[in-house]
Amino acid sequence: MKCEFATEGLLWIDKIATGVGIILFNPSKKLAAGMHVLRGSSQGHVTDNPAYYADTALEHVIAEFKKRGADSRISVAIAGGASMLGSGEEDNMGARLVAAVKGILSRHNLTVKLEGIGGTKLRTMILNIDEGKIKIS
Repeated sequence: MKCEFATEGLLWIDKIATGVGIILFNPSKKLAAGMHVLRGSSQGHVTDNPAYYADTALEHVIAEFKKRGADSRISVAIAGGASMLGSGEEDNMGARLVAAVKGILSRHNLTVKLEGIGGTKLRTMILNIDEGKIKIS
């Protein structure tokens, strides 16, 4: 439910469970964006927080990357999509969100280069912008 841009230092997304953390990074411009989304599609709903939905968050970030001249050579990493410990419909929520995120990325000709998805644990993503390295734990 948050979106941050950075051009130096560390970009950190933590406590990722059924939601999906997404990092987009252009190494030549040293521009990064980190999002933590909870739903795949806004289905036309207008929200004050574009980072709540994957489609609006990615549209927002990609538009900002274009504005800053960093719309090519974008590396993408995702993490999260964990299963709930119970059973039933909620168990597939994380997997459905991961599929939605990958579909939206694909429509923008972006492919995931690093991922840590599924399972039942919380995850953290850290991008060291200066070194251009992403760690998922």
